[in-house]
Amino acid sequence: MRVPEGFRIDLARRVQSRLAAKVAEEPLGDFDVVVGLDVAYRGDVGISAAVAYSVREGRAVGYSCSANMVIFPYVPTLLSFRELMPMVRALRRLTVRYDLIMVDGQGVAHPYGLGIAAHLGVVLGAPTIGVAKSRLFGEIVGDRLVDPRNGKVIGAVVKCRRPLYVSIGNRVTLDDAVRAVRTLCADGGMPLPIQLAHNKANELKRSVAAASFDKWGEAGC
Repeated sequence: MRVPEGFRIDLARRVQSRLAAKVAEEPLGDFDVVVGLDVAYRGDVGISAAVAYSVREGRAVGYSCSANMVIFPYVPTLLSFRELMPMVRALRRLTVRYDLIMVDGQGVAHPYGLGIAAHLGVVLGAPTIGVAKSRLFGEIVGDRLVDPRNGKVIGAVVKCRRPLYVSIGNRVTLDDAVRAVRTLCADGGMPLPIQLAHNKANELKRSVAAASFDKWGEAGC
């Protein structure tokens, strides 16, 4: 999707800056149910999946999804504006109570301090963690990601069969984020809740072509 004529990137940047300032770092404490979130695309449709996984029970305990017409263009470092609505809509359909959300994407390890995990966490006021397969921003110093502009630690590198770039989304500490990722590390190389959400979102891509969208651009899945 091309950036439409008249699209105001500067306004999106202002919103991004204001929301980044609202990210809270606080201890998470004990947790059990962790929701993994991911979005897959088929053309201009984003299919989001939310899978709730219980650490104590060692199994998925809930699942929801949402298919959405994409209304925000792809703009580097503004991906969260594109994926926020599909993720929120999938979470809205989830009937299981959860303690933590893990997102396949960046948290504060982002040039503007607001990747999708941070954006989602601030909007919902929920504990969130960003778990990315590739490094978007920051220099690696040992097992930490450091902002080259000021030396601030903004994330960590965690081995889960592959290096993962983990950062705070909202209402967790970096130590909490690392602990949660290590606890849920799976054979597929991602934390299990995210891996399950990824698999489900991609599975649903095959059926979305027949979906009937409502006036808000959402369809069941």
